[in-house]
Amino acid sequence: MSTQLKENIINLLKTLPKDRIKHYASFKDTQIERFSNEKVLSTVSEKDLKLQYISLRDLVNDKYKNYYKLDDKLLKPKGNPEYYTRLLGELKGEKKESFFTAIRTVVFGK
Repeated sequence: MSTQLKENIINLLKTLPKDRIKHYASFKDTQIERFSNEKVLSTVSEKDLKLQYISLRDLVNDKYKNYYKLDDKLLKPKGNPEYYTRLLGELKGEKKESFFTAIRTVVFGK
């Protein structure tokens, strides 16, 4: 049973999307390496593997994103309604901000 759980966990980890921002260590890669190592898995109980599988399944299915929906009042506050859209645009690489526009944003908040 633990080998089946191990395979299910690794398959779920492979479905996770690639990180948008390059990090020192990728969550996806480190977890695949962790669950591929038999020495590490021998120390983990069957119950813990089941809990980790359930948690990972909820994470992949965006359970909590769908459970805790954000409305426009939080996403577009009155003080700076374009803040989150600008931030997401920068993360996705849609719009690059120059040095001077970055200083203007810091000073004036727009």
